[in-house]
Amino acid sequence: MSAARGDLDEQPRWALALEVEAAQRRQGYCVLMEKLPVTLCISTHNAAPVLRGCIESAAQWVSEIVVVDMESEDGTLEIARSFGARIVEVPAAGWAEPGRQSGIDAATQPWILVLDADERAAPGLRGVLARYVERADIAGVRLPRQNFQFGWWAPRSGIWPDWQLRLFRRERTTWPAVWTHAGPRVEGQVERAPTRVENAIVHHSYDSIHAWMAAANRYTDHEADRLTKAGRRASLPRLFAVPVARFVQDYLAKRGFRGGRYGLAVALMSLCYWIVAELKVWERQLGAEPPSRDAVRQPDADV
Repeated sequence: MSAARGDLDEQPRWALALEVEAAQRRQGYCVLMEKLPVTLCISTHNAAPVLRGCIESAAQWVSEIVVVDMESEDGTLEIARSFGARIVEVPAAGWAEPGRQSGIDAATQPWILVLDADERAAPGLRGVLARYVERADIAGVRLPRQNFQFGWWAPRSGIWPDWQLRLFRRERTTWPAVWTHAGPRVEGQVERAPTRVENAIVHHSYDSIHAWMAAANRYTDHEADRLTKAGRRASLPRLFAVPVARFVQDYLAKRGFRGGRYGLAVALMSLCYWIVAELKVWERQLGAEPPSRDAVRQPDADV
């Protein structure tokens, strides 16, 4: 038996099915897709430039679309309505998690797929999801996410496969807004989907350092508020230890060093993020205590 034939025989059936479907698309065949018992939930805030692409990536095979909108002022809601989406309006919080549960509550299908507006379902994701939603023994599926940052995807930079728990049973899931990018809580067995680009969530992330810094400034505010409410106090050891630990995790543990400068940049941005977060925790303490024994409080500007 040839090596090529042996490789085919060793592939699971779902992989062969994905390859057949992809080949049909390349040859121009119209692949009819049966609707899955899945609600697509999307969180939005002024997402008009990217929302259409997000919905179109899955609209053919989901049974329902729910858009959780945080006070958009552009054409986001008009685009959502053009696809027949159910719209749930919630207060703008500056981060998506406070609205996630509202989307779950509004859904009617037994399974939910969560995407952000700047994400897309890869062409092969439908085939993989179809196999999971038929199973009674699982309650959630972690999906690989392909992150494009600064216009590029570098798979060896430590941010692949970036597992995201985004497919789950509606009745077994809650999504508490406890911190930025917190995931859902799923009761029951959770599995990982195949680590393949063909069935990934495609994330069109920040296209510049400027855009990343704007978002990081927002998110570190939430991190500092959360840590302060939890009783965390700023300290010199934490200011060094937390950012360095994040850098080591991204650059060494996740082997981001294999991505060259790109991998180093990703790890350094993580380090910077947590330096700022820890400094903002310290900043919140300044209202109640001086930063040093000889510090003098600034007088009011109108005095």
